[in-house]
Amino acid sequence: MSDPTTSSGSTPAVPDVPFDEQPIGTEPAGRFERRQWIGLVLGPALFLLLWALPVPEGLEASAWRTAAVGALMAVWWITEAIPIPATALLPLVLFPVLGIGGIREAAAPYANPLVFLFMGGFMLALGMQRWGLHRRIALNIIRTIGTRPRSIVAGFMIATALLSMWVSNTATAMMMLPIGLSVIELVRPGRTAAEAVADGQPFAVALMLGIAYAASIGGLGTTIGTPTNAFMVGFMDEAYGYQIGFAQWMLVGLPIVLVGIPLAFWVLTRLVFPVKIDTLPGGRRLIEAELEQLGPIGRGEALVAGVFGAVALLWITRPLLAGLVPGLSDAGVAMLGAVLLFLLPVDLPRGVFVLNWRTAEELPWGVLILFGGGLSLAAAINDTGLAAWIGAALGGIGAWPVWLVLLVITSVVIFLTELTSNVATAAAFLPILASAATGLGENPLLFVVPAAIASSCAFMLPVATPPNAIVYGSGVLSVPQMARAGIWLNVLFVILAVGVTYTLAGVVFDMDLGTVPSWAR
Repeated sequence: MSDPTTSSGSTPAVPDVPFDEQPIGTEPAGRFERRQWIGLVLGPALFLLLWALPVPEGLEASAWRTAAVGALMAVWWITEAIPIPATALLPLVLFPVLGIGGIREAAAPYANPLVFLFMGGFMLALGMQRWGLHRRIALNIIRTIGTRPRSIVAGFMIATALLSMWVSNTATAMMMLPIGLSVIELVRPGRTAAEAVADGQPFAVALMLGIAYAASIGGLGTTIGTPTNAFMVGFMDEAYGYQIGFAQWMLVGLPIVLVGIPLAFWVLTRLVFPVKIDTLPGGRRLIEAELEQLGPIGRGEALVAGVFGAVALLWITRPLLAGLVPGLSDAGVAMLGAVLLFLLPVDLPRGVFVLNWRTAEELPWGVLILFGGGLSLAAAINDTGLAAWIGAALGGIGAWPVWLVLLVITSVVIFLTELTSNVATAAAFLPILASAATGLGENPLLFVVPAAIASSCAFMLPVATPPNAIVYGSGVLSVPQMARAGIWLNVLFVILAVGVTYTLAGVVFDMDLGTVPSWAR
């Protein structure tokens, strides 16, 4: 791509939502909804009710107050009564005032290494978006796989999933959508993409949903691919001191992507919307024209690609480098990559660097605040003894088979996420599920891993995930079309999440059924 920087050093527009949890950090669109009014009243009412009730036997007063704060935050997160990041700031106010912990203890989780890992990942993604590298990668993947209709759907899904592992789900879907709409219009010359989908053209529907679903599935592959993965990593470190490395999670997440994308492709193109056309006139010409418009790879793209490749390599090989560089961490690697983007010149005489602060200001600060608030709440739940008390109280389900407990947990989370924010759901549920696991004599990861996976895998409704909303917002899909395919994928991903936890995650994280590891006691 040619240098997109003007003589004044300005940059092309970066997508307004280059992150995963829209509407995190934004005001609700339109009028204040009924559920928000309900949450605005229900949250404080529940807080005051718990405050007024006697402290249960065997529980400290500080733990009971933590439960009251947690109830307030959970209600406000689920109903979005106030902006989700604003709710995440409550521990900074309430914990010191209520005697749960000092301001230092409440504030420390907001600077958890996870926050800086994700910040660095966001900056790398912004660098790719600024210079158009992600678009070039996607178009080349599609051209390589082929331009027959099913091949195009597969190519779009593979390209979207691959990018979504490193760039936010939202930005990936936003970038792939206009390319997909252009391809759809080739199916019915003279008709718009919306008309093709409205006609029930299976190829058009499958392609649109394929982009949305692949963006969500691809994010599961890495710890920076989706905020729920990152929150899980931070929670385990904050609550138990258990560190999940970047490469370690890829051993679990990448197989989910490798299985999940073919599953989604089969559901879309074979089961729900069978693609019956054999050729797509002009498909290859369109992709070639898009690539030609990008021009030769520019210096900005090359530098971003080099930094991105080096960072990814360091993330993957960090365990092997521990002896040589003992202080190296995933967050440190991410920050190294981010700083390099500000140092590497694209046009030194004009003062143009790979990344400038104007572009960096597009960082999703709301997501980072949400991480901090969720981790602060999780730390208080653990430190006050509330976690142990919850675990003991849930001991009654110990008679259930573990696989049934996992199916119930995963199903509840995946269908709840259809209506609530992904990260807010994870922040509200993971501390409780971890406590329940230890109360049942199990490894916390046994419940936490499938719940974290499920919180990114809602496929039925436009409000479930930002990629779903973006594709639906294009006006070419109906809710029934999305729900028809989404219900199948919801069920399949419940089974996949539980199966991966039982098998692959059990090996990677050294989980023994019926055993609480020493680090969780």
